[in-house]
Amino acid sequence: MILLRRVAVLWIVLAAALGAIEREPLEAYRQRREALAARHSDGVVLLFAFTEREGQFTRSPFRQENNFYYLSGWNEPGAVICLLGEDKASPPLEILFLPGRDPGHEAWTGRRLGAEDPDAAAITGFKEVRPLEDLAKVVSAALKDRRRVYTLKPRETPGYEQPPEPDRSARLEELAPGHPKVDIRESVEAMRSLKAASEVRLIRKATEASMAAHLAAWTKMDSGIYEYQIAAAMLAVTMDHGCLRAAYTPIIGSGMNATVLHYSQSTRQLKPGELVVMDFGGEYGHYATDITRTVPVDGRFTARQREIYEIVLGAQQAALDAIKPGMTLGGHSKKSLTEIVRDYFNSHGSDQDGKPLGAYFIHGLGHHVGLEVHDPGDSGAPLEPGMVVTIEPGLYLPKENIGVRIEDMVLITEDGAEVLSKGLPKDPGEIERLMKTRSVEPRATVGAQ
Repeated sequence: MILLRRVAVLWIVLAAALGAIEREPLEAYRQRREALAARHSDGVVLLFAFTEREGQFTRSPFRQENNFYYLSGWNEPGAVICLLGEDKASPPLEILFLPGRDPGHEAWTGRRLGAEDPDAAAITGFKEVRPLEDLAKVVSAALKDRRRVYTLKPRETPGYEQPPEPDRSARLEELAPGHPKVDIRESVEAMRSLKAASEVRLIRKATEASMAAHLAAWTKMDSGIYEYQIAAAMLAVTMDHGCLRAAYTPIIGSGMNATVLHYSQSTRQLKPGELVVMDFGGEYGHYATDITRTVPVDGRFTARQREIYEIVLGAQQAALDAIKPGMTLGGHSKKSLTEIVRDYFNSHGSDQDGKPLGAYFIHGLGHHVGLEVHDPGDSGAPLEPGMVVTIEPGLYLPKENIGVRIEDMVLITEDGAEVLSKGLPKDPGEIERLMKTRSVEPRATVGAQ
């Protein structure tokens, strides 16, 4: 009976701890912690989880700070990670500090894991789990043999769709008075830029769910409905596929709104003869995806709309044909995918006044995707196998009431790239055929898991 009760409690705690989201294997997080600690073995690594208020920001349920999650897979508030790399004075150490349980609060939010739970180490994957009240004592002892404290300092500018990062400097000074506090963001973000196979698997699932959402929106598309109804249909499908939330605020822009890059009001009624830019991706297991398609409200492109659409599609294909390790997303060299796209636009078509179309490509060609929709990554640095990026050329002609963007998720491989979202049609003829029947099914994606 005691064993059964313990197993029941374990499953309740485990379900709450995971937040009902799929994670990578615990070993993946452990290996990252070991690598980070070894790289900074002359000091103590201290990382702080979001508080409950910080982790909700504009989102609910609670969502962990990305770097903390990357190293722990832990999605509960208030925790602290302490890491020590092996040196001559002491062996390596990894401790997860958990705040004390509050049964009164848990009556509202659900049971939380406490350091005193006998299965805390097995659930979290940490070698040691201790109460938060022990943190100061452990840090003080560790700093007898080490001088620095390595931590994550807040970014000056928050990431896209991410909450401002809290400043822990006062708390760090209390824990380690007089010791230098060194930012390890560069180390962590360099690790995050190269996705493990277990990360790509979660991104694939987010992408599969989001492709289904785009196709569902096509079946609903019609003049007279509102942009927010399109967004609602997409959100419903991704959640039905296991996504807890959208990876970013949906961009559903019809008519003139299609020429506004990050339009997010979604309040306009769709009109006959217009285009709709649908930039939407779900978040699965904490990982984002980012896909854009542009479709005609009535299910058929006008001649001019199709002309612009096919130019954007051709530019994207030129980038996809060239993408491989060593190329760059941005920059101005011969290896720049942005320059390939801009040259394509300038040599294919013009505006109503005869001006080359390159002037209407007004944003970057793509960005890295992972735990954030705009994940760490330098657009001017060479691409490497394991990186996941978007390729999203677009043309925006307000005078013609035409905006077209086509965006796909791309995994860089050893000898080229794989388009993760290739199952979502983008050929204009195929889009018209599918929208004519208003009955669409996602194509199987090779390699999807």
